[in-house]
Amino acid sequence: MWRKPEDTKPAAPAAGVPASTPAQTQAPAVRVDPVVRSLAGMTAEVVQPSGGTITSTLVIKGEIRGNEDLYIDGEVQGTIHLTSGRVTVGPHGKISANVEAREIVVRGKVLGALRGRDRVEVASTGEVRGDISTKQISIAEGAQLHSKVEITREEAAGNIRSAVKPAVAVTPSAPGLAMKAVADSGH
Repeated sequence: MWRKPEDTKPAAPAAGVPASTPAQTQAPAVRVDPVVRSLAGMTAEVVQPSGGTITSTLVIKGEIRGNEDLYIDGEVQGTIHLTSGRVTVGPHGKISANVEAREIVVRGKVLGALRGRDRVEVASTGEVRGDISTKQISIAEGAQLHSKVEITREEAAGNIRSAVKPAVAVTPSAPGLAMKAVADSGH
């Protein structure tokens, strides 16, 4: 561990030697190691997360495209398209945009369509006003949704699943029509 060095100052300055000023005093050399975290016996250096961050003081108007992760705690108006990244809308984030990404996490407010290829998560502080399309969805208690949700399925397991599960969006006024669509979709 780190020990405080012993204080070895002379009692009085020697004659003929000028007293040192604060600018001339040298602090003891302290070695700063990068932060290291340990998990199950494995250690790793903590690095900055990949991708970008839009802080709460920024307003972006336009199109955002990329491949990396993006954390938004500011305001974005336009479109967001990340081919293999994750879009996280922070608790102070306000998005007026259509968002398309591998994963989308909403903790703030979103006005626009969400297209999460793998997953969409709406936290308890999240609010979404717009259609959602994804393979998996997680909606926390307290989240606000004013949306139509469409759950997409993988093509390989689509035939087995479509015969077992009914369609996600079934309207009470036309149950026969919804059942016919499920029966015809697998064959």
